[in-house]
Amino acid sequence: MKINQNTRIIGQKVILVPYRKHHVAKYHEWMSVKEIQELTASEPLSLEEEYEMQAKWQNDSDKLTFIVLRKDLFDASNSADIKTKEIESMIGDVNCFISVDFDEENKYLGELEIMIVDKNNRGLGYGSESIRLLINYCTSLLRDPKINEFVVKITEGNEASVEMFKKFGFQFSKKISAFNQIELKINVDQCLELSLAKNFFIDSNYLI
Repeated sequence: MKINQNTRIIGQKVILVPYRKHHVAKYHEWMSVKEIQELTASEPLSLEEEYEMQAKWQNDSDKLTFIVLRKDLFDASNSADIKTKEIESMIGDVNCFISVDFDEENKYLGELEIMIVDKNNRGLGYGSESIRLLINYCTSLLRDPKINEFVVKITEGNEASVEMFKKFGFQFSKKISAFNQIELKINVDQCLELSLAKNFFIDSNYLI
């Protein structure tokens, strides 16, 4: 999405950076893993198709994509090259797909997705902080369109993800049997009341 193409969000455990060309090769490796394909309900793409998808997402008006970096690994890197530091510390991605609610035309939904690839990086707060930061970014800076409600669609059996979103206040909405998923939702007003993100910094001039 063009609005975040030069935006970096720095939290306590993670740094969110826009998905750029130098991230694609490692991202492609992730998406070649069968477990990740199943968890994200994704089909494998060729490397060329992955580069095309990155370019499309960067210019989309309705999909906000950030790569998740582990802040400790990024800070500890000995590389002088910022792109290398990012690649070394990549652990996943977080997205928000914006669409009109089919039931209410004047209402906009933000569909959230989070992927932490390596099992050793799960359950340590990287995913939850990434979601907190993205929700705060969307509620603070997105004005056209303005999101009214956040939604997540989670593959049945992914209990860790379900529990994480429930802790944020997301409530069960419906079961999507055709895709073996369950849907959870939360109103934006509830997100603001919960103060989901604290101690973070948004850098809107992140040029590399």
